[in-house]
Amino acid sequence: MNVGVILFGGSGKRFSQKIPKQFLKFNGKTLMEHTLEKFFEDFIHLIVVVVNKDYLEKSRKILKKYGQKVKIITGGFAREYSTLSAINYLKDKISKEDNVIIHDGARPFVNKEILSKNIEFVDNYGAVVTALPVENTVAFVENDRVKTVPPRKKLFSIQTPQTFKFSVLLEAFEKVKDLENYTDDSSVVLKAGFDVYVVMGEKSNIKITTKEDLFLAGVENFEWDI
Repeated sequence: MNVGVILFGGSGKRFSQKIPKQFLKFNGKTLMEHTLEKFFEDFIHLIVVVVNKDYLEKSRKILKKYGQKVKIITGGFAREYSTLSAINYLKDKISKEDNVIIHDGARPFVNKEILSKNIEFVDNYGAVVTALPVENTVAFVENDRVKTVPPRKKLFSIQTPQTFKFSVLLEAFEKVKDLENYTDDSSVVLKAGFDVYVVMGEKSNIKITTKEDLFLAGVENFEWDI
């Protein structure tokens, strides 16, 4: 069984809006709908959507039309606590050998190929992340001073989805307690002692964080579903 977990926990601050960016509307649908619909593939059997408790009813209203394949739950105060909410929800619903595909809700341009590659790789490795090689030189800076410049060929920019055997997620999130210090699921899994492997991503799978990201994605006209 393959389960999608889509995280919509943002507050909209970086978008300079009072409501989260998942309610941004373009091409006739909200960002939330665009992302969710990418998970409506035959090989994904259940989709868990994690939202801020303040927007639970609004999210239910928007997603009601998608039926019983979609379950909506509330998340925590930080990203990894939202993942933990999904794990706790799934504990009595799926087996430890099932696959969980975790995705940032703000990446509405993910595609079938990326999703299917994640599932193919996780069956072999148990824990995988979507990533792209870094194109620009990256430096470690401390107090405005460049300390080191690591070899670029060893650096990757991490995207989502990130996919794990449910047994791996269960063990990792039981072992690691200070979840607020982690910004993605793979770092929690690494901290717990598991190996994580790379699935090649795509440049089009961008995260919508600012209005400029929309323009880069080719979205010129948008409005808010208030």
